[in-house]
Amino acid sequence: MRRVFALLMMIALALPAWAEDRPRAGLMWNRSGLPATLPLVVKTMPGRDYVVFLAPQDGGDPVMAGYIHGGEFFRLLVPPGTWTVLFAHGREWQGEDALFGPLTEWTRMDRPMSFGAGVARKQGHIIRLIENGGQMQIVSAGPLDLCQGLTLTTERIDLDDKRDDPNRLPTPGLRRLDNDLDTRSRVCG
Repeated sequence: MRRVFALLMMIALALPAWAEDRPRAGLMWNRSGLPATLPLVVKTMPGRDYVVFLAPQDGGDPVMAGYIHGGEFFRLLVPPGTWTVLFAHGREWQGEDALFGPLTEWTRMDRPMSFGAGVARKQGHIIRLIENGGQMQIVSAGPLDLCQGLTLTTERIDLDDKRDDPNRLPTPGLRRLDNDLDTRSRVCG
């Protein structure tokens, strides 16, 4: 009886090792070749995890993927362009190839989403997913526009031109301007 119990314990302890640890939330990979600078915010319910995929709007393999821990704040910077957005979701992560195993469910945006940037504005999106009657559905998808502003800080620095040469005459009034340019983003209102 002890041996049977020991064997059952070994099997029970080994089962969780077969499932992979879930990845940390955030970017899994970017194969687009483009810089990821535009915001995608996804709000989800707790109880399951998600993988968001961005694929070209005219078809083809996904170019970007991000892992979402259900119920936690999620923001991913994506490349400019118009993308089809898909979500794989489930409860037990099985790895990048199997995703959530045979119980992986899929949710797809009805139409492609455009991400872009101008001189003073970045255009992204917010997506909210909820579970309704056992089915995952998108209840809201809207724009997320970020306005960008530049702040220029100038500091005047008086130069002491005496240096270490005692035979050199001082040159009064020499100054240098030290400029610092800072970009700040905020949600457009």
